Amino acid sequence: MKRMLIILLAVSMVAVMIMPAFAEVQNIKVGGGVNIKGFLRDNYLTTGSGGGRMLTGFQNAETRDWYNTITKLAVNADLTDNVEASIVLANERDWQNAATNSGAVNVYCSYVTLKEMLYSPLTVKAGKMPVKIADGLMLGDGSISEQYLGSDYALSSAFNTIHGILDYDPLTLIVGTMKFSDAAQSSSDDIDGYLIDAIYKFEDDMKSVLDVYVINAHYNSPQATTTGPTGTSTNAVDVYAIAGTLNSSPIEGVATKLGLAYQFGDYQKIHGGTNRDLKAYAIDVAVNYSVESEYSPKVGVKYVYRSGQDSSGTTGDYKGWLALYESQVNGVIYDPNTNTNSIALTGSVVPMDRLTVGLEWWWYNLAKKQSTETPANSSKKDAGAELDLYAKYAYTEDVSLGLNVAWFFPGDYYKSGYDKTAMQVMAELGVAF
Repeated sequence: MKRMLIILLAVSMVAVMIMPAFAEVQNIKVGGGVNIKGFLRDNYLTTGSGGGRMLTGFQNAETRDWYNTITKLAVNADLTDNVEASIVLANERDWQNAATNSGAVNVYCSYVTLKEMLYSPLTVKAGKMPVKIADGLMLGDGSISEQYLGSDYALSSAFNTIHGILDYDPLTLIVGTMKFSDAAQSSSDDIDGYLIDAIYKFEDDMKSVLDVYVINAHYNSPQATTTGPTGTSTNAVDVYAIAGTLNSSPIEGVATKLGLAYQFGDYQKIHGGTNRDLKAYAIDVAVNYSVESEYSPKVGVKYVYRSGQDSSGTTGDYKGWLALYESQVNGVIYDPNTNTNSIALTGSVVPMDRLTVGLEWWWYNLAKKQSTETPANSSKKDAGAELDLYAKYAYTEDVSLGLNVAWFFPGDYYKSGYDKTAMQVMAELGVAF
């Protein structure tokens, strides 16, 4: 698959260079936004995403506060011959934090769009841009750091990518390659991605959309990450995944989602040592019901499964789900993306014009029991429960206000002293223009 993608993209680039094109600016659009967040946290400091809290538990900790501003300025130029150029500049600043209180303005996005290249169904995009496949199970956010307070609310990283989009309505095909990481130009430490995505919109009354895709992440020189394969490998490893998501509306007011995924390939390759294959699974099921009546009530249920691995197993197939560059949120605090068997009940109402209030109640269990106990963790499966409450108010068309309160109640999986109730209260102000 990798070789085919490289050949296809090379042909596209050559075609661009030999085609006569005379582009000039036709229209320029300027936009952007300012987003301000602040929270208080009790009994936990960093995000639970990636399973970090699953291992360390929830101990008594002083209440911490955090405030952050993200500023964006976007410029989009429409040129002749169906050419577009897009640039997004961004500044991300933690208030009064010497390490992250920076006035630096970074290029968040910078890419070119070539529509109807060679022939009408083909669009080519090249540069740094956001990429989200299906529901973000494996590809949606390039920022996987959990090293500082509030890192779970960091600006989602864009990807460096070249991909082609073939629009054969009702079928859309996306073929592309991405550079996930290239830490040092002088060393072979690249992480490269390759993608084939097929999206089909059924012409039926249920408005069904099927999204099937194949992803390959190639680690030239594996390093320890929170979302990828083990960093102990001495040889390059390849992670493959095939996944599908079906969204439909079988009856009026009902929306359903079914997602299935299988990961395979390499987990560990050590020259002269132990090699381990990857075999992992993921399931997402959701049903939501909206009632057309006063207060616009909505109710729903979610089921999330990510296969797990017993940490005591050091040989044989590795069965723990690798989150890679996922962008899903399954709980404000705990938010596990591996070794979880979780259910949530959701609901929301609109009690007054422009105000939405809602809740999510999560129950978390481990998908795979851990046979080896630690000072923080037992061999039980009950990870805990979480209650998330939120309110969103559209102050104007361009200004939004938000308030979120969340509690996580650790279960029997956490031993005494590591089972303190965690809480977060967060307020948000957003302006878009």
